[in-house]
Amino acid sequence: MFLSEKGPVPSGVSRWLYGSSMTLVRSRWAAIGAAVAVTLGAGGLISVGASNDTSSLVPITPTRVLDTRSGDRVGSLDVAGASDPYRLKLTGSNGVPTSGVTAVSLNVTAVETQTNDYGGFLSVYPCASVSSTKPDVSNMNFGSGQTIANAVTVPVSTDGHICLYVYGTAHVLVDVNGFYTSATAGAVDAYTKAETDTKLGTKADQTTVDELETTVGTKADQTTVDELETTVGTKADQTTVDADVAALREVAAAMRRPLTIDSADDVGGYTSIAIGSNGYPVISYYDYTNSALKVAACTTAGCTVTPTISTIDSVDVVGSESSIAIGDNGYPVISYSDSTNDALKVAACTNADCTGTPTITTVDSDGIVGRHSSIAIGDNGYPVISYWDNTSGHLKVAACTTTDCTGTPTITTVDSDGIVGQFTSIAIGDNGYPVISYEDTSSWPNIYLKVAACTTTDCTGTPTITTVDSIGGAGRYSSIAIGDNGYPVISYYDVTNEALKVAACTTTDCTGTPTIMTVDSDGNVGSYTSIAIDDNGTPIISYLDSANNDLKSVPMWFLALMD
Repeated sequence: MFLSEKGPVPSGVSRWLYGSSMTLVRSRWAAIGAAVAVTLGAGGLISVGASNDTSSLVPITPTRVLDTRSGDRVGSLDVAGASDPYRLKLTGSNGVPTSGVTAVSLNVTAVETQTNDYGGFLSVYPCASVSSTKPDVSNMNFGSGQTIANAVTVPVSTDGHICLYVYGTAHVLVDVNGFYTSATAGAVDAYTKAETDTKLGTKADQTTVDELETTVGTKADQTTVDELETTVGTKADQTTVDADVAALREVAAAMRRPLTIDSADDVGGYTSIAIGSNGYPVISYYDYTNSALKVAACTTAGCTVTPTISTIDSVDVVGSESSIAIGDNGYPVISYSDSTNDALKVAACTNADCTGTPTITTVDSDGIVGRHSSIAIGDNGYPVISYWDNTSGHLKVAACTTTDCTGTPTITTVDSDGIVGQFTSIAIGDNGYPVISYEDTSSWPNIYLKVAACTTTDCTGTPTITTVDSIGGAGRYSSIAIGDNGYPVISYYDVTNEALKVAACTTTDCTGTPTIMTVDSDGNVGSYTSIAIDDNGTPIISYLDSANNDLKSVPMWFLALMD
């Protein structure tokens, strides 16, 4: 069934899927269903997927969250339903909260369209996976060569995803400009237009206003003011003030002291940290004494209470150079090196704090592999791991085919041009494709920073490989993250100048000329870097000051202004 943009809404068809004739007005007044609702025209109320819950629209600064023009078009010219939709996660970034979101307000544009003789259309709908049932409706219809846009209000799946299905092919642009959040338990104040009009109609008349003014005018006389001043003047003496200040300084100093997470045996090498689904840090690390992989699951946001510590793998010499990520099920997944068998292993925890028996899998044992691994969770929920093949000296990627990596992975050599692939770091781009930063030591003692932008979700397609920094000894200990603009940002160590550097890419695949900055050169600084993007879109970098054996951190707030 295809709907024209101007035709009537068929019976049983959700209004959010209909077309550009919907007008969003007075959204603040809407007391609406858990999925989405808007008010139309002179105040009529429409709710979609309504329940006992209500939602309210929260406008945000319009932000582009998808632009497929750097990759393949979405859709297929074959029969309807022949191609998978594009699955896009909208919660947890770009101003949209991680939880409590019932729907999003979008502007969707189709460009460079292609159709067969039947024409083309685009549908937007919530989806738990790409195999979720597609609704038999359209948000926009198009012919070949058209550029067409439409406003779309659509619920999100329980994990914050929507799907964009294209019959025909098109590049798709998505901008988010607001989200609906649940008003359950006072989360938001939501009123219908009728309730608002009733409340506004109960206004005080002029007589009541005059009486209030008279009451307020009865002010305290000077005697009362003098008595109050005398009372306030009875202040604590300086000794008491000094004691209070000293106590506060002691508390502040205690808050700044580093916390000891684990002191049993010789532990703490090759750490990696992620934030669990409960908002608390989860840390993987190496136990030198027992040659084992351990995990510390914090029980508070600041790890101030004794964490839950578990030994994940102690068979042979295992656990060095670990990397941790949180799967879509909320459980940690850890990649690490098996030094005894020269292999790459993955431990998939079976609960949030890793106290359950983990699922441990050898992912690659072909040669001396598994060094410098980095793990990320793809949009399909499967882990993707970059690592170094010490036998060949090449960069490899293992794309798991199950959430716990027990299925046969897809293993690809991503870069084999010289001695490449040490100190890798991986992130998932906004297009769903992995982006990997790593070191090229082919021209030793020169060290170059390279980026491989995969063109498929499992990196089996020919990647786009770019040398980002080729000055001297740049490129060691790299860490990569995706900025709010969709472009990679990479922190790394300049060996020659013993300095911390940052490369901010200007395209999604880093082929454009990057902005390269020396962030800190005060002594020997910048090794073992790690970068993350905070809720304001600002890159935050942690790194080692080797001259003073100090941990340092720097916020790159000015990069957030360079969008």
